[in-house]
Amino acid sequence: MSHSNEAPFTSEGVIEPLHLIDCSPLLSQSSGASAPIPHFSVASDSGGERISAQAQLRADRTNRGVRIVGSATGVQEGLCARCLAPARANLQATLDEEIAEERFATGETERFGPGNSVDLGRLAIEGLDLVRQLVLHCDPPCPERCERCGAAHPVADCPQHEVDPRLAVLGQLLPHVEGEPKREG
Repeated sequence: MSHSNEAPFTSEGVIEPLHLIDCSPLLSQSSGASAPIPHFSVASDSGGERISAQAQLRADRTNRGVRIVGSATGVQEGLCARCLAPARANLQATLDEEIAEERFATGETERFGPGNSVDLGRLAIEGLDLVRQLVLHCDPPCPERCERCGAAHPVADCPQHEVDPRLAVLGQLLPHVEGEPKREG
């Protein structure tokens, strides 16, 4: 099987293959044949996040086409939803996908591309996308943010005791706490 790597997007916004292989040699063999696929790495950016993947796959000839079996591991990188600091999450997915010859394909069955090609990079990224963190957070967890001043400490430890001037009217409704200055609006 032959391999090629190309850029993920063209200037027109068309998605280009990430890791393309030609399955023609395997398709010329009888059902039951198998071909190892050399390990490869790919990356994809989407929605301000990056998924980097490493895949370990093999291709098996079936009576309808080719079955791609293996695993993908990777890293999801983006910004923490709480503190906006860079955050990462490890990902792992099992891949098991059959690509059918056109004569056997029905409905939404995966089909071969031009020249009996398959984009394994896209399959690996889509597999990891299914297990990615929907809301990315720091690991270990980022510090709690104060509701009053926005600093990285709990509200109870906040040195700022004044009520936000925009909420002063609501502050007058709160009971007076001994030791705190009187809230005025």
